Amino acid sequence: MSTSKEFLNRGKSGNGLKIMIQVDFEGVTNVVNWDEIYPGHPHFDRNCDILTGEINSAIEGAVAAGATEIIVRDGHSGNINVNPLLLDPRARLTKGRVPGTPHTMVLGIDSTFDALLFIGAHARAGEMMGTLSHTMSLKVIDFKINGKPLFEPAFNALYASQFGVPVVFVAGDNMACKEAHENFGAIETVETKFAYGRNCAMSKSPQVVYGEIRESVERALNNLQNGCVFSMKGPYKMELIVTQEESTEPLFVEYESDVLYDVMKKFWEYL
Repeated sequence: MSTSKEFLNRGKSGNGLKIMIQVDFEGVTNVVNWDEIYPGHPHFDRNCDILTGEINSAIEGAVAAGATEIIVRDGHSGNINVNPLLLDPRARLTKGRVPGTPHTMVLGIDSTFDALLFIGAHARAGEMMGTLSHTMSLKVIDFKINGKPLFEPAFNALYASQFGVPVVFVAGDNMACKEAHENFGAIETVETKFAYGRNCAMSKSPQVVYGEIRESVERALNNLQNGCVFSMKGPYKMELIVTQEESTEPLFVEYESDVLYDVMKKFWEYL
């Protein structure tokens, strides 16, 4: 076990680890339907509290591993999903959106961060065995960069790679964990539920998930060398298939640029 003094010598700043916890909702335990993760559903507030519990468990594990600066980014829909009254006060919460920013789910990440973690992750568009699977929008049928299908954590990790920030942890259903290992290698993951389809899953108790997240995050941050800076070499080619409101036929889009952010922005235009 590291000492407190050793903790303070960790990280790029030399004053402990600075991390971002990126939060989505579909991969949280007990969630299987779209309407229950949006305001107005009788279980929305309860599910927000479960989500916040998963985040707090990650914070506990991070602090145990020497994190001294923790940013929680609420990245789901209207960004009103984390209960601020229950959120661990050792973290700061980023809410809201800046229009036209494809990196909105990791808004604020830069080269000062030591690690990126994902809570509530779900499988990509086209993976029909993943709980509430999609990629940014239900309009997206398929999305690839340089021939590689990307789930949302990979898209966000690709942006973070420009700053050298590694992904170290993903929590979500079994298919999200599978895609995490396919993209990021042998990082730490926690399976919150086992999906039988897009709207059916066998969930673990929140209390069990909380314990697993805490332990896994602590291990992940104590072994940063196992993290993955998820990068690609340019030029960057996007292949996108999306539905069209004015047609029953899907729209096929290809776009290429030497600048990664240009490709990300082009993708965002079709959502």
